[in-house]
Amino acid sequence: MSTSRAAELLQKAATYTIKALEFFGDARIVTAVILLTAFTITLLARLTPMHWGVYLNEFDPYYEYYLSEQLLQHGNGNYFSGVAWWYHWWLENPKPRDTLFWYPEGRDLRGSSQPGPAFFGAGIYSLLNALGFQVSLYDVHAFFVPIAASFAVFTAYLLGKELKDNRTGVLSAVLIALSWAYMYRTNLGAKHEAIAIPFMLLGFYLFLKAYKKNSLLLSVLAGLSLGIVVLSWGAYLYPWNLLALVTLYWLFFHPGDTALEKTYLVTNIIITVFVATTPRFGPTTAFLSLTGFLPLATTLIAILLLTGLRVPSQLHLRQNKKIMALFIVALLALFIAGTYIGIFRGIAGRILAVVIPLAREAGVTTVAEHQVPTWNQVFDDFQTSILFALFAGYIYFTRSREDFSSAFTSLFIFTAAYFSASIVRLLLLLSPAVAVTASLGLMEILDRLADAGTTLERRRIRGVQTNYRLVILLVAIILVLVFSPSILASKIPLNSHQPPLILTSSVPVVRYNYEYMDWMSALNWISENVPRDATIATWWDYGYWISVNTGRKTTCDNATIDTKQIQKIATAFMSDEATALQIFRELNVTYVVIFEPLQSLQLSNGIQVWFTMMHPALGGDMAKSPQMLKWIGRDPKDYIYGYNNGTFAYIQQGSYTIYMILPANTPQALNATLYKMIYARNIKQQVFIFDSFLQMFGGGLQGYHGPTYNIPQLEHFELVYVSEPNGWVKIFKVKG
Repeated sequence: MSTSRAAELLQKAATYTIKALEFFGDARIVTAVILLTAFTITLLARLTPMHWGVYLNEFDPYYEYYLSEQLLQHGNGNYFSGVAWWYHWWLENPKPRDTLFWYPEGRDLRGSSQPGPAFFGAGIYSLLNALGFQVSLYDVHAFFVPIAASFAVFTAYLLGKELKDNRTGVLSAVLIALSWAYMYRTNLGAKHEAIAIPFMLLGFYLFLKAYKKNSLLLSVLAGLSLGIVVLSWGAYLYPWNLLALVTLYWLFFHPGDTALEKTYLVTNIIITVFVATTPRFGPTTAFLSLTGFLPLATTLIAILLLTGLRVPSQLHLRQNKKIMALFIVALLALFIAGTYIGIFRGIAGRILAVVIPLAREAGVTTVAEHQVPTWNQVFDDFQTSILFALFAGYIYFTRSREDFSSAFTSLFIFTAAYFSASIVRLLLLLSPAVAVTASLGLMEILDRLADAGTTLERRRIRGVQTNYRLVILLVAIILVLVFSPSILASKIPLNSHQPPLILTSSVPVVRYNYEYMDWMSALNWISENVPRDATIATWWDYGYWISVNTGRKTTCDNATIDTKQIQKIATAFMSDEATALQIFRELNVTYVVIFEPLQSLQLSNGIQVWFTMMHPALGGDMAKSPQMLKWIGRDPKDYIYGYNNGTFAYIQQGSYTIYMILPANTPQALNATLYKMIYARNIKQQVFIFDSFLQMFGGGLQGYHGPTYNIPQLEHFELVYVSEPNGWVKIFKVKG
């Protein structure tokens, strides 16, 4: 090859390389690559439970799957007829009830449930089958969740970009992709939040965009996006009220902003229509409830301002503020008085606990996901991004009177932080707020450093002021280094690689070889051996699993919609057998199911003893019994050993101590039906650590510090099944 030919080829190669670098170096291409990478990573992480098979996770997804079945069934296989059946509820009287749940009264499926998951699940199933893809409805519900949740990458990007710039949008997408608080509840087979979070972020983006462009179309789209949140998520109250709060805050200082008044009116009218037409909520929630007070007040104020209350002079501006304040106070007083006398709908217990953390009734405190999160939980989920988010909230609040986006940003993070600090499950709500505002906080620091560096170089500042600037620079650099998405990313392989809870009997594990299949074993036995018309009593935690997977009626389930019935079951479990039998007969109960992950120790003489270990990952009915007692107003210290002073039973084994939760040595505890069931002797579990006869071995069980007694055996309940492989689920037949 000649030298000239070689030079020509090298020149062409260099030209193509430069063009390729220019193409891939384009900001739009880089952004697209990052977003697609983040989407792929977060989707694959959510799909890792497929390692153990395709199962729905937790409890609510089983009920949502059942709703999809019912929608298609009542529509005779036609999706649109099924949707029409859902809204036909308004014309039906009396409202039909499904006695598979909350037997014997049953449950009004459409009047007590949000249709979003069923609409999406049945719709996607119908579409795929119409296109020739033979998929099951069950698989659609399992896979739709991780796919839908992963789209939050794109909506977080849009919102971050709208609030500041492209850098903020990209970092927001990365942080939401790595957010464990969000991923934990939206992995394979999980719940409706997968629909709500992406659409909530999209609704916020469209609302901000609609205001800036004064666009009717974007306002409508914002309302539709947040309307989907209404259909899908009980926490729709948050975005609905947040937009009202931001709008009201801005109009208080800028009552002449007609663009915002129009944007909010259009958006909120659409959201309110969704609330008013959804059977679970209806017009009462939309117009006559404390939860809808703020949107209603903001809507009325926007209408008043648009129709002539607004006057441009400063004097009348102050007057407008006074009128707005008086109007809000008067309307709030009206709603509170109306709620007190029963005209307006009050606030549900868990919602009240979010707004006023000290107002926590038994129905809230007895649910694990309603507990108050610790700072350790918050920091573990968000790392130092929470600090950047709060920093951004403060900085943007200082600008909130002059810039609408700043007002939205500060109120977004502060309200999300406040509400999530009340209930641990709402850390999910905090995750998108942290992702977006932490990105804003970091970019704010970087921009200030760049400005400071430019100023230092330009003015050649020296001495103390230079050192002060350097200190700020060093601190910021340290924060940037600590704030590393790699910290969050390192959590994903471990945390996301967890099998569905139904496979592990609710035990959170990572390394798993199907050794905790007790609930699957019990559900299969019920399906094959319990009569179809049987009614099963259990604590409410397991109702969905039993009803949906076996088709047998249960007395209560995870919805906790009937306090009196839950109290009946709690009373039956924590009372003597005669009382339990009377309650179960009243409810036509024929079988009782209890769950307790008993642990064992092998004694030196070869005897294996069983006990209830005090461990958050092993929370069965023994650990839940104090909550049952609170439901019915009884004192747990009469039932749980050491409950009154915190000196629980334990056994010393070498260098470590095993703590236990055991019945107290009292008549109430030893005769409690639940405890008799938990410690019923069977082929797997013959000897318990508290058995009196163990005292014969050397004056007592070595290293054991706890009560000794004999729990009487059951008289009116027959143990008919002990689950495989561990005996954690026991099924009793009512003999009486």
